[in-house]
Amino acid sequence: MTQGETLDEVVQNLRETVSLHLEDENPAEFGLIDHPSILVTFDLQPNYAKA
Repeated sequence: MTQGETLDEVVQNLRETVSLHLEDENPAEFGLIDHPSILVTFDLQPNYAKA
């Protein structure tokens, strides 16, 4: 799980998280190719401005 203040920051944090998780592992053992795509589904809660 990761978070960020912007979507770009979330993507960067997700890349780093997955990279660290797979560090010292052989991606082929998981059926992964070099530089695989990652599909992410997420829900956003509305953030209403307070006056």
